[in-house]
Amino acid sequence: MNILPKSQYEKIFHGSQITTQHLKLVLEESGITSIIRDDGESALRAGYGADHTNDVKLFVDKKDVLKAKHIIANTVDHLDTKNIPDADLEELAKQKDAVIMMTKSTNTRKKETYRRSPFNVFINIIIIIYSAWRLSPLLVSESLPTWRIVLSGSLIAVCGWALINHFSKKV
Repeated sequence: MNILPKSQYEKIFHGSQITTQHLKLVLEESGITSIIRDDGESALRAGYGADHTNDVKLFVDKKDVLKAKHIIANTVDHLDTKNIPDADLEELAKQKDAVIMMTKSTNTRKKETYRRSPFNVFINIIIIIYSAWRLSPLLVSESLPTWRIVLSGSLIAVCGWALINHFSKKV
């Protein structure tokens, strides 16, 4: 049953949670974004209490389906979990969850730097030029209203500070 008939994602694998998590990590290493849908976990969280241990589905974007199926086919061929005891598989699953949590926490700590757009830089330059022109009568000893001097001077200072910060910070 397809809940979202016009979804951009297509199911490419279903199986145990451990195998699906492993395949998701392999796909992410290859640059393919994937989504895991665990109906059993959803049922437990909703209070229905059903346990579907092998009903975990892996979805990828439709544009990446062929590449993802190829990667999964190669990965599943190399997976031989029949000779590994269940206790070891559970330990591996816990380790993978820890790796996922570490990756998420590391990615959220990166500070995004704000860069002004070229249009914003252009507007700052125009405001500085206009404010300097409005103050130019002071160069020939004409008197200007105090508010005009304060306003134009403030605009020059703020826009100049913004431009200096823009060009002095490295991305």
